[in-house]
Amino acid sequence: MFGWGQYGSLSNKSPPGSPTRAAGAHLKPSGAESRNLKAGNSPTGQRPPGTQPPTLEAFPPGSAGPSGLQRNSRGPLVRGGSRSLNLNSRAGSGPGQQQVPENSDSGDESDQRGGILGTASSILGRLGMEERAPDEEQGILVWEVEVAGGWVRLDAETSQLLTQAQAEGRRSVQNCDARSSQKYMVDLERLEQTNQGTGEKRGVRCTRVAEDPKTRRSGGRGRDILEALRRLIAARSALLLAAGVALIVASVVVASTAASAGGKPQPGSGGGGSVAPAPSDEGWSPAPPAATTPALAPTQPPLVPIQPGQWYMCTTLGQCGSAPRRTWSTDPTDLVGAVAGFNAAPPGVSAQAWGPVAAHWSASTPVFQGTAVQLGDIAAFVVELLGSDPFGTGGKDIPFVDLRPPSENKVVAVTQRQLAFLVANALMGNGFTDGGSDGLTAGLQRCGANPAKSTYLYSLLSFLAVLSRELAPGDQGSLLVAATPKGQDKSWKNNLGTRLPEPTVCQRQADGSFDCGLSDFMAGGTQKQALTDIAGGVVGGGAQLCDLAASQDESLVQFYSEVLAFSFFTNGANKDDSATGMLPVPWVLLGARRYMNQLSGNSMGGSCGAIPTGNWLNEAISSRTVPVSVGGTQQKVAPSAFVGVASVCSACNVGDSCSHEELINNKCDLQRRHLEQDLSNWYQAFEPAMYEPSVQQAFRSVVSRIGTGPWGAGVWYGDSQQSFLTVWLATSLLSGITLDYYIYPSFCENQGNQCFVLGTSGGCGACVEQGALPGAGVDPGSCGPRGITDIISQFKGRSAQELYDALLQVGQPPDQIFDLLHGSHGI
Repeated sequence: MFGWGQYGSLSNKSPPGSPTRAAGAHLKPSGAESRNLKAGNSPTGQRPPGTQPPTLEAFPPGSAGPSGLQRNSRGPLVRGGSRSLNLNSRAGSGPGQQQVPENSDSGDESDQRGGILGTASSILGRLGMEERAPDEEQGILVWEVEVAGGWVRLDAETSQLLTQAQAEGRRSVQNCDARSSQKYMVDLERLEQTNQGTGEKRGVRCTRVAEDPKTRRSGGRGRDILEALRRLIAARSALLLAAGVALIVASVVVASTAASAGGKPQPGSGGGGSVAPAPSDEGWSPAPPAATTPALAPTQPPLVPIQPGQWYMCTTLGQCGSAPRRTWSTDPTDLVGAVAGFNAAPPGVSAQAWGPVAAHWSASTPVFQGTAVQLGDIAAFVVELLGSDPFGTGGKDIPFVDLRPPSENKVVAVTQRQLAFLVANALMGNGFTDGGSDGLTAGLQRCGANPAKSTYLYSLLSFLAVLSRELAPGDQGSLLVAATPKGQDKSWKNNLGTRLPEPTVCQRQADGSFDCGLSDFMAGGTQKQALTDIAGGVVGGGAQLCDLAASQDESLVQFYSEVLAFSFFTNGANKDDSATGMLPVPWVLLGARRYMNQLSGNSMGGSCGAIPTGNWLNEAISSRTVPVSVGGTQQKVAPSAFVGVASVCSACNVGDSCSHEELINNKCDLQRRHLEQDLSNWYQAFEPAMYEPSVQQAFRSVVSRIGTGPWGAGVWYGDSQQSFLTVWLATSLLSGITLDYYIYPSFCENQGNQCFVLGTSGGCGACVEQGALPGAGVDPGSCGPRGITDIISQFKGRSAQELYDALLQVGQPPDQIFDLLHGSHGI
């Protein structure tokens, strides 16, 4: 679904675009940080020529800023470069402006005169006769407010109110929004708007936009009428004031006559700004064209309306283009004041779990793109997110598809900003009016019950930290496409006539590199390679999304933070069953990236991955994207994917027929008797045609190769040689996808067992001695003579049917499978 947002009004409760910083800080933006300060910047992030970067001045809450201006308790006072447009020589008293005459009226008389002029301006504006100077015939002046994401146009009446107040030389003006009952004070010297109820401050500015040529003639007449009325008011005569009112009435008659004669202004052509359509949730709907604004001066950036991100969801096969809505218990904008600086735990997180993480983050602040990312920076980003309404639904509603079973052909495609928005709400403890939960919130509660488990907090904070630097205000980022396939079938058998291509084999070297020249598939970095999550029944397994473990599936989800965040799209209904709040398998996330260091398939101190004591953010994270089609529209997605797929559990089915020692040495016959089920599992997860048709092209565009280790031979203790031949065979049945098979001396699951694929000819014995845990029972004497190079040479270029038949008929242990297949089928 695509939707697009509404233009702003003074009732918009979004916080300032500038982030909240620690009290007492005096900061000048540079590098990535300058993206937080939009005043005087163009939408591309480049300042117009000849302007100075804005300065962010932060003062302690409740203190007075420059000239005694009170700072609100939620954020700093932002003072940009030259943002004002002098509409009248009497306006203001800053440099380059004439001083307001000392005998100028104020108080009731000024308000009375201002009220008359404001009324006149409002009437004329509605008739397309707004005030316009002779040299402004090529455009109209409108006011904009700075919200989280950029500048948006105020409604017509508010623009006219501010224009008139500045033209009169008033230094401030109050406005009450009828829709929200919010009162606002606009300081026309500082160009700041203050919500008098909350203390929120936002920048305002006046700029010029192109007008409808049909309204230009009436604009000159409106200027003449208002100028005459201004002179009458200056005379301070009640009689003349009455005449002025009559003049307004006369203008209405004149304008009405002109309209009936064919000169009626078109909707949206006046000076107050057009009204955007309501957000759409019926399929993809195109974004409106960006407004074009001739540059009036170098300091005036063009008007670019903020557009909500595009999202797309399917509840099942063919049911796409609409999705159920859930309503937040609290409007996200109302949570802004509770964000603080993240030094204390946000409402949705256990204080006991948060404390050590916050202390570590502050003491060893990680760096991204050469700049330290403080907790305060993340808090500022959360403030921006909560005020941004990235789904374009009005803020309180979000689309929601539960990815839990029954889960065939479901799709949830959201932008990076939208996913970050969901994470922000979960951290802030926002629930739903239906009383239900979501998997991410359930996970925060479950993991928080054990303060010793804190990796999930590093993961979520790292996700926000990186995006706070990558996403400019209003930038939605790339699309993330989560999908579940349809149910299994035997369609893969139709492809058994396919020839077996030679796979890429990558063996880990002593220095941690791979002899194939590719990056570790666990760490990502190889373009268009899908990472294979050796999953169980759910993504994240027994660690329940909380911490690292000595198994791949439990740990991967922490480093690939978007996967953890996507648990939001489960209902988490049963607190006693963590699986209800975890993602099912098979499941794919197109565009997934790794946000934290350090991760490798090789065991790291008995664990899959480890968080460094410092600089744990993945500074090598790629920002590349590829164009894809989602729901018939062109999108951009990172060229990487995370695929959770389970194998058959040998250890679960063996009973008393085999010992654990026999399992870890490939000596159990049952390990060789679930070929067809494993082929079906792999094909279901990786074949694009198994997914909802609207995302199949995206799958093919993002995934052209599969990276895997000993899938099936991890802690479910399958046969590592059988496992390799299964994934090679299954991948050959896919359309346009190749296999990258990684060999580790000490894979973090079932350490040392994968060495058996090397055979004695490839150094199996030395590999076992190096990689197996002492006393674990992996026996170098179980190495067979033939290795992976021999078996590939034997079967490459031959039909998949031949390898399939050979595996169905393979003999029993104690001989290794590669040795038993030597000479089979006349080869």
